[in-house]
Amino acid sequence: MAFRPVTEPLEAGIARQRGVFEALSLLTPHDLPRERKLRVGGPGDGGYVMVDRLRPSQPVMSFGVGPSVAFDRDLAERGHPVLLFDHTIEALPGEHPRFTWFAEGVAGASDPARRLFTLADHMAKLPHLGGDGGADGPILKLDVEGAEWDVLTETPMGLLRRFEQIVIELHELPRLEERRFRSMAWKALATMSSAFTLCHVHANNYGAIRTVCGFPIPETLEATYIRSDLVEVAPSATFYPTPLDTGNCLDWPDYPLWFYPFVPGAAKAVFPW
Repeated sequence: MAFRPVTEPLEAGIARQRGVFEALSLLTPHDLPRERKLRVGGPGDGGYVMVDRLRPSQPVMSFGVGPSVAFDRDLAERGHPVLLFDHTIEALPGEHPRFTWFAEGVAGASDPARRLFTLADHMAKLPHLGGDGGADGPILKLDVEGAEWDVLTETPMGLLRRFEQIVIELHELPRLEERRFRSMAWKALATMSSAFTLCHVHANNYGAIRTVCGFPIPETLEATYIRSDLVEVAPSATFYPTPLDTGNCLDWPDYPLWFYPFVPGAAKAVFPW
């Protein structure tokens, strides 16, 4: 049996492990006892589980289209106007009368030469979207291959709070053992936790489950957030995945998230040393 050589003092390793634990604690899901959930989009990649509060008056801002508009089409069929943003494709993979496509991306800082703009820029260009924190706040989808961390850390909370629900893919989570990445992820997740409740999680099974500082961590996590002031929140009693979930890759089993911080009871966990 091969052993990894010790390259740092024990105290430094424990401190890094504690940092990973504390960052993961911000991904503890909660139940919404008075709400129902539904799947938006079909089986496989391109679908998300959301809280069943959708109303056609809510516009949708969908960043990151790629090869599928299943999520977007489902919402458009429900009557939502859907604004799709992706600067990496030549055309949408599907059309709908309620779609409006912008060949632009989102980032933490604007870079017009690369067709990247902040979320604030996009909202300023689209004042008709509304969503002032009232009953018809827009829906936000972020699947932007790692740019979500900068977007969340650089977007003012006052703007984020205009959205009622946010569905997001969180990428590169095994990098939490890196100090710089962990600091950025902590800031992003703490920002979300200050006004939103994480109410659904699902591991994208196109990626793997890695072990980082002793913790199993999915490479990519689908997360659903809802504004905390709109719902009643309870500790999670839910095992993920749920019957509403499907694997992103339908040829491979879905990943059970039966470990910290996703398993019921995780909210009470404390670092043991």
